[in-house]
Amino acid sequence: MEFPGFNDEGVHEVQSKHHKYYQSSKTMIPIRPKPKNPSPSPIEDAGLFSYIFFSWLTPLMIKGFKKKLNQDTVPPLSHFNCSDVNARRFLRLWKNEVERMGIEKASLEKVTMQFQRTRLIMNITCTVICMISSFLGPAVLVHAILQHIEKKSDSLVYGVGLCFALFTTELCKTTFFSASWAINYQTAIRLKGAISTLAFIKLIHLKSLNNISIGEVLNLLSNDGHRLFEAALFCPFIFGTPILLISCTIYCYIILGPTSLLGIVAYVLFIPVQLLMAQLTTGFRRKAIVQTDTRVRLMNEVLTYIKLIKMYAWEKSFARTIHDVRKTERKILEKAGYVQSVNTSVTPIVPTLATVLTFVVHTLLGYELTASTAFTVIAVFNSMKFSLASLPYSVKAFAEAKISLRRLKKILVMKDPVVYVKSMKDSQYAVLMENASLSWDNTNGNGTLNTADKVPKGKNVSKANGANDPNSSGQLPELTSKTSAEKDSIVLTTLHSISFSLEKGSLLGVCGNVGSGKSSLISALLGQMVLHNGVVAINGSLAFVSQQAWIFHGNVRENILFGKTYDEERRCLTSAELSETAPGYL
Repeated sequence: MEFPGFNDEGVHEVQSKHHKYYQSSKTMIPIRPKPKNPSPSPIEDAGLFSYIFFSWLTPLMIKGFKKKLNQDTVPPLSHFNCSDVNARRFLRLWKNEVERMGIEKASLEKVTMQFQRTRLIMNITCTVICMISSFLGPAVLVHAILQHIEKKSDSLVYGVGLCFALFTTELCKTTFFSASWAINYQTAIRLKGAISTLAFIKLIHLKSLNNISIGEVLNLLSNDGHRLFEAALFCPFIFGTPILLISCTIYCYIILGPTSLLGIVAYVLFIPVQLLMAQLTTGFRRKAIVQTDTRVRLMNEVLTYIKLIKMYAWEKSFARTIHDVRKTERKILEKAGYVQSVNTSVTPIVPTLATVLTFVVHTLLGYELTASTAFTVIAVFNSMKFSLASLPYSVKAFAEAKISLRRLKKILVMKDPVVYVKSMKDSQYAVLMENASLSWDNTNGNGTLNTADKVPKGKNVSKANGANDPNSSGQLPELTSKTSAEKDSIVLTTLHSISFSLEKGSLLGVCGNVGSGKSSLISALLGQMVLHNGVVAINGSLAFVSQQAWIFHGNVRENILFGKTYDEERRCLTSAELSETAPGYL
């Protein structure tokens, strides 16, 4: 699978001159002055504090407040966050994994980790520092302050130092927590863009979707990308949970004694419950995907053949079918919602339950419980609340991302079709077919792969990759090889032994009964079928206008340009003509 010519010259220019971490090292500068030649994207000129606290968005927010924010004033996306750049990198990592392990044993999860490895290490570092600060503040420093008050010490410097240290730990916790979110959002944007672009490029390279439903394709491009976005956003917080749990366990045991382990056990026992919830969520998610694919495919068929359904008065029958599919899907989603709601509702109760259980057992055993110790234990258990609160979302995102990666791998392992359309040069013909037999499937009756004919010596027709061959004369090729139909038993061909030539500047109309192969003939010229015998060749490029118009939400100019720059010399209609025919739609 190859990518079309995306424009990533800016990134290659930077990487050719500097190290691959050059832009990241510039972001690590705490405060960066405004450059003389600012980058189109403000995030590329942001310093460390601006990046962490999102202050680089302030000018954009001011424009929005002044109602001056529109399509022309919104800054472009950073080159490093563009989908084409990240998709190329993800594809390179995937190809390396396939070469090393093979297509069947290649791990897409491993490639995903490699794609975000450096950012994941930085994020884990920020998360660990945040968790350590969360522990030091309420556990060590608050306990020291309370003991300082109980002893009624006259050391003012020591008390102020403890308060300043508490302020510093809270500041570090907030700063590194914000840094984690900033890194996670950038990573999630890059991962989602890479995955969605890679899936889209792979799908448009396929000739047909015989083994993939339309619903599965739509879910892959819309829902699965967002699942990976959530996984990159929430899953890194899991790495800080063990550190916080171990630190709190040791410290509570030191200041309270063995009874503190009861509260820790309550936390530990809740982790398998969350893992069980994750397994249930994964199971419901897997079942819901099947129903969603069925519903989307059914709705696509209904909308495609709505005229036929109306003509035969099949509305009620199809409405009942759609209603049944939706009802089944809704029941599965309701069960998944119940599991997630229970998981989310029980999480805030665990700190309170652990605290009450610890203090009740501690007092019943006759141990001493001072105010400073009790308040410190409560603060320690509350500091663990965030790790438990984020754990359900992390586990849920991890479970759903695993399913999404499995669906994406199903697309990536599909073999790319063989390009059979040849290119002609200096020929009087625009389109040429000679004894061409084509089908929509690449197997014969016995399930054996078929191959197209080979044209020896490249005398008259060149391959698509060799369009600049000077030996191409555009004459009719000589067919010398035997067909697959002669070698194998039966080939289920849609078009059989088609021969015609279309000269440049001529107009050709094809008529026939329904199902006679008119649309298949156009698809054969576009390279969307499988060639078993003969030659299909074109001179130059083709423009195809399907029966069903594809118009996206936008004005007339945007639908014509399709993202390209407007060229005044190549315009087909003037603004006055468009204003007369379609006023207000420029």
